[in-house]
Amino acid sequence: MGLDRQALIKFLEENLGVDTSDITDETPLFSSGLVDSVGLAQLIVYVETEAAVSFEPEDVSLDHLDTVGRILAYVGSRHGS
Repeated sequence: MGLDRQALIKFLEENLGVDTSDITDETPLFSSGLVDSVGLAQLIVYVETEAAVSFEPEDVSLDHLDTVGRILAYVGSRHGS
């Protein structure tokens, strides 16, 4: 399975109730309050499942999860691309 921007945006909208009409790759998700801690847990499970990656405990941070761009970059780094 793979994870791309479109699928991630769709997940945010359909599962976390985020209005994605103005979401860019740099829009803060957690630090802006668009996604709460429960949503973060759901997002991690979704990304791990769809991208076939595992977040190490030290990787669960805003550095890797606060924007769509950071999430996709993290997934790319885990796949070596």
